[in-house]
Amino acid sequence: MRDGMTRLETFTSEIEAEIAKGRLETLGVTVVLETDNCGDMHPHFNLQAGIKLYVPDGELDKARDILATSTVATTTGTWVCAGCSEEIDGSYDACWKCGRDRE
Repeated sequence: MRDGMTRLETFTSEIEAEIAKGRLETLGVTVVLETDNCGDMHPHFNLQAGIKLYVPDGELDKARDILATSTVATTTGTWVCAGCSEEIDGSYDACWKCGRDRE
């Protein structure tokens, strides 16, 4: 299923993965999402292994450019709180430790 494809991103949220997939497909990029959560019987596995987004090798640069300009790309990863230096998941807009808003 993944022959000739490269993993572009890994998400812990099914919603974020589906948003990225929809954005890429709308702009003509083929996308395959892969999860190992036992057919949604164990959705918490998404937090451990992640939801992997694959694109064809020939469309990798185009897909990177698309996600770089989308809100999905900016909400993944982590950021460091300016108030307490806690490392925060990119999907949060405020620090879970001190409550300071993301800058």
